[in-house]
Amino acid sequence: MMRLLLIAVLATACTDVYDYDPTSAGEAEGTDRAPRGKTSSQFLRAVYADLIGRAPETYELVISFQGTEVFRFNANEEALLSNSLEGLGDSLPMRNLMVKGLLHSAEITIPDKSAVTSRDYIREQFRRLLGREPNTYELEAFAAEWEKDPAVGPRTIIRAIIASREYQSQ
Repeated sequence: MMRLLLIAVLATACTDVYDYDPTSAGEAEGTDRAPRGKTSSQFLRAVYADLIGRAPETYELVISFQGTEVFRFNANEEALLSNSLEGLGDSLPMRNLMVKGLLHSAEITIPDKSAVTSRDYIREQFRRLLGREPNTYELEAFAAEWEKDPAVGPRTIIRAIIASREYQSQ
């Protein structure tokens, strides 16, 4: 009796039929999507977070002459730098200069070349900046330059990764 009651309940509960329109998500397989670069603001926020661990700040600048305040204004790092980058036809060279400046600022600590091993440091920076391990080619190319050229060190690795199309379009 209980079994018949259960079958009757299930049979009546499953009578609704729903018809959904076909859907699609993303792009068709095999379609190559060209990477879309970060906007200047996105790039600045990412670089600041990745390199110095903070967002661009707004602060107050005071200009004084002979001990008397002459001018006071707010300086928004992101707005000032972003507007400068937006005013250029190709902002990539200026982005690279900004990264170089940040890498030499007092807010960041970069180890000396002699304090780290090349492959370990390269792997660490790929994970930190790109969220993945370097492939064999990338690792060997970076390591070969590290070992061949005394000028190539931690700052060079970071600058190369940040200048990459992959970082610029994440």
